[in-house]
Amino acid sequence: MPPPARPFVVLVAPLNWGLGHATRCIPLIYTLQELGCDVITAADGASRTLLVEEFPQLTHLPSPHTEVRYARYQWLFGWAILKLLPRFWLQLHREQKWVRSTVQRYKIDAIISDNRYGLSYPHIPAVLITHQLGIRTGYGQLADRLVQQILYRYINRYQEVWVPDRQTEPMLAGALSHPHHLPRAPLQYIGVLNRLKTNAPDAASETTQLLVLLSGPEPQRTLLEKIILQQAASFTGQLLLVRGLPSSQPNNPATASVDPSLAMLYGVARVRIVDHLTTAQLQQVLPSVDFIVCRSGYTTLMEMIPLQKKLLLIPTPGQPEQSYLAAYADRQRYAPQFLQQHFSLEQAIQVANQYPYRFPGAFTETPRAAVVTRFIDQLKHRRSHSH
Repeated sequence: MPPPARPFVVLVAPLNWGLGHATRCIPLIYTLQELGCDVITAADGASRTLLVEEFPQLTHLPSPHTEVRYARYQWLFGWAILKLLPRFWLQLHREQKWVRSTVQRYKIDAIISDNRYGLSYPHIPAVLITHQLGIRTGYGQLADRLVQQILYRYINRYQEVWVPDRQTEPMLAGALSHPHHLPRAPLQYIGVLNRLKTNAPDAASETTQLLVLLSGPEPQRTLLEKIILQQAASFTGQLLLVRGLPSSQPNNPATASVDPSLAMLYGVARVRIVDHLTTAQLQQVLPSVDFIVCRSGYTTLMEMIPLQKKLLLIPTPGQPEQSYLAAYADRQRYAPQFLQQHFSLEQAIQVANQYPYRFPGAFTETPRAAVVTRFIDQLKHRRSHSH
């Protein structure tokens, strides 16, 4: 009797740029586990903390990482990105060197990389997850096309590209995920990636329940946090602010409070602040929420719009992709958008109360299971023909 085949070992490696790349890998990891795979993650910073918290039993490897920090002022954003380019170039080479040794050491059978362009491997199947195919640099079409051509050189080294969006209308990323010029690598539209489940909303409360989800690189995360806290002084409802800073000790939203000076200003019962919520804690909070103030990060849109949550979008200043996504969501009536520099919480809620929110049911479809299953079947076929 032949010995049982060992499980496929799949390396899942999200980019550490905000929390979105890591959170959208969570449903994929669960799907891989359901198919009998052994999953190893490769992440750093807050993304690593999040994945360790969600999957404490997995092997979590450190990997090459470039710290991302935006300019404080929008007009300096381009210069800040230009200064990062040599470091990104260096990281690509470090990733390529790192993945060669990691594949051999851990006997990895396949790689799933979320927006990390240096983790392709010539001898094993490697997949890139990205919705950023139609690049938006903020410097015009010529710059967009040039950056796209550079990225496509790395994208085409992958055996497949998984796009977390729908292939047809309605869609979430618009031209970002459906560009005029496609890479040579085969595309698979795997639908909306969502780690959260739909729960029935709680009975309406007498006071407005507001959730603020902060995320993304500094210093803009902190700047928005300060704006929200200033605005909270005139807000009469219940406010829970999640700072988007995962740690080894997640906060409990039921017992969270503000520091003494803020408590005197706002009242502990009315304003609560936590560094981070686990998936289970966020799931528990969401049914009672009336409105969510958040960035227009793509993962936030993927998670909240299918849950029919009323978002108030504030794109990160100087980040062209978030500006595009917020404008697209507004045009599709998924959520209204607001500028950070002019943000008024009171006025934003007035707008949201009159806004014709639209929540397409198609966003709850989950074709990812079929795509991942087909991918694992290909690994089985490959293994059987290698013996």
